[in-house]
Amino acid sequence: MRGPGATLAVTPAYTLTAQRLSHPVESYGYRLVQPDGRRMLPDRLAAHGLAGPLVGRLQREGEVRVAGRTVALEEVSEVRRGQRFAFVMDTRLCDGVYALAEGCDQLVIESTFLDEDEALAREHGHLTASQAARVAAGPGVRQLVLTHFSQRYGDPAEFER
Repeated sequence: MRGPGATLAVTPAYTLTAQRLSHPVESYGYRLVQPDGRRMLPDRLAAHGLAGPLVGRLQREGEVRVAGRTVALEEVSEVRRGQRFAFVMDTRLCDGVYALAEGCDQLVIESTFLDEDEALAREHGHLTASQAARVAAGPGVRQLVLTHFSQRYGDPAEFER
């Protein structure tokens, strides 16, 4: 991640980090990252005669013996990148926003204002829908979820525009 962030928790299932954001009151965004894993490749498993309980044993132990040959996990699987999720709320554009969003599978981010109120958004420490979309487009976010809409706008579809 870009910029300094704080690691809040590390477990076998995920790492949770936080980034300071830019808002009139202290505000933080969060990022959950699963560790990388392995994706089993059915055609390679079949080619090595691996099925059923042997596959589970291979995943636990890293290698198994089949028909007089040792088969390593790396021969029948590939690296699967862990999922990445970020939650960004109550902020104007800042380095922390970009650091949290970078390479996420899903980004939930505020889009309080529309473009015509960009100055008001900056003054109150919020993002416009277009700013949120540009943040997502830059670092390769796979799914963007906009939220935190101002009630000053009558038609929520305007945020999608």
